[in-house]
Amino acid sequence: MRIRAMVSYSASGTRPVQEDVALAAREKGVFIVADGFGGAPSGCEAARIACDSVKGFLEKEAGDLEATLPFVLRSYFSLAGNVLFNALIHANRKVNAYNKGRNIHEKGGASVLAGYIDGTLLALANVGGCRAWMLRDGRIMPELVVPRTYGRLLDSSHPGGGNEGGVPMMALGIADDLEPEIFEYKLHRGDWLVLSTDGISTDALDRVIMVEHQKLTPEQSANQVVEKLKEINLCDNIAYLLAIF
Repeated sequence: MRIRAMVSYSASGTRPVQEDVALAAREKGVFIVADGFGGAPSGCEAARIACDSVKGFLEKEAGDLEATLPFVLRSYFSLAGNVLFNALIHANRKVNAYNKGRNIHEKGGASVLAGYIDGTLLALANVGGCRAWMLRDGRIMPELVVPRTYGRLLDSSHPGGGNEGGVPMMALGIADDLEPEIFEYKLHRGDWLVLSTDGISTDALDRVIMVEHQKLTPEQSANQVVEKLKEINLCDNIAYLLAIF
């Protein structure tokens, strides 16, 4: 499935440090958002390492079944899902290596949501509190992934963000036995895919829907979404990525 437009946006909000990162390789169908934690520089570095590691792994190994064999191969995932699963395991090792030898106050971690497109198949891998939506035919579909946060543990209707509620229950850089959650979907032409760290607000999502209803060209829509996001007074870090198919 061809990506007709893609755009990313990040902002620190009222936080003193930006620890969230968005990274994409449009021509490869690869995109990642990471929500770092641990303060500066640890959280920033953990998020950057996570994104770079996932992107590098996918660009090198995607499409090669043999490349997954030294890692983990699950029969119930597609090739894209398996490669993505292993990309997050690889990234976790890189963040753990960064943390090695550091005391608890110097370590960083990151929630990560990564996507990979193989034909018309969209594979998503989620660890932690990031979020994803699909807009199809002018309607927003149910969330594509389930944020694993303290807020969701206490209340399944919790949106996943905000202070203690947004604390991830799983993340890169915390333990060796990481288990990324894989979700796979069939893409349709005209779909809008939104990936975001947990700083996104209901207002921000409403603005995206508003732009979609204007029926602009894909490139115009992507640029307009960024302009709308810039108008919002954010409280938290945010890294956001939009792909239009």
